[in-house]
Amino acid sequence: MTEIDRDRVARAKADMLDALGQMESILGEGRQSYLSDPKSRAALKYLLIETVEAVADVCQHLLARTKGLPCEGYVDCAAKAGKAGIISPELSNRLRRLADLGNSLIHRYWIIDDERLFNETLEGKGDIRKFLDEIDGLLRSG
Repeated sequence: MTEIDRDRVARAKADMLDALGQMESILGEGRQSYLSDPKSRAALKYLLIETVEAVADVCQHLLARTKGLPCEGYVDCAAKAGKAGIISPELSNRLRRLADLGNSLIHRYWIIDDERLFNETLEGKGDIRKFLDEIDGLLRSG
């Protein structure tokens, strides 16, 4: 295997933290404010897509570099990262749901209700933080 590109991982982590901060700001305004503001609804969709993309990029990079494994798509990256020990299996399962939501926003956006997006993002933001923690732990140990 080849060496991990720590700069690439750091850039993706920075993107996740930036998006997460913006998501938390939108979520912190409350459900009714979010639902009544078209810009907040559009922003949350984009921020979730951006975050899922960054999570998948980190997983794909670490899987390729440490295990020689390819992955196809967001959900596959989260699943394989859990199976390969890149992240915990529990986190992998939760991120798979978030990745599926990201896929739906891109490919089947019309099926995603704004209230569902708010609720699932509110539930999933802790998983993004947990992902960042687990990746930090992996990088420190390796």
